[in-house]
Amino acid sequence: MNKNFEDLYFDEDAAYMEVNSRDFKRRLRVMDANAETVCEFLRTRSIAGCMPTAVLKEVFYPKYITRDNYDAYRKTGVDPEDGKVGGFGGLFSLTFTSMAASMAFYDALRCFKGGSFGTNFTLACPYTIISHFKELDWANQYDVEAGIVRVGVGMEEPATLLSWMKAALDAAEAVKSD
Repeated sequence: MNKNFEDLYFDEDAAYMEVNSRDFKRRLRVMDANAETVCEFLRTRSIAGCMPTAVLKEVFYPKYITRDNYDAYRKTGVDPEDGKVGGFGGLFSLTFTSMAASMAFYDALRCFKGGSFGTNFTLACPYTIISHFKELDWANQYDVEAGIVRVGVGMEEPATLLSWMKAALDAAEAVKSD
């Protein structure tokens, strides 16, 4: 390892990472709770959540999808510092009944747009378009839909996040009814 390792980490970067990590657990708890709140809302307005005429097909979130796999590796012990159990994370993906509905949702969603997650603010991206643009046919053969919208939930107020999601869903539903 000494032959291949080169320490390129700047001292100031290390200092900022240490400072930013001091309240990481608290921030993660907020993002977990926010994502679960948003996903609960979205799920009630989806086909998978028993709304057969919905424009939203599925909410891909560990609470609903592959729960057994997630629980097999999920941190289940109570944190001695805050007495809480690990959540489901702040990342989820959505599928829609049409590309037009997906685009309308994404365009109307009032959060920042981008492909990097883990920030303190909510970000969304058209996952498949960004990740597999030159191989959409390949992705489709594995049921990876071109219209997937991926959301990394941040620390905004839950009411704000819910208003964003509702407005975006309303826009997607308006396209469906056209």
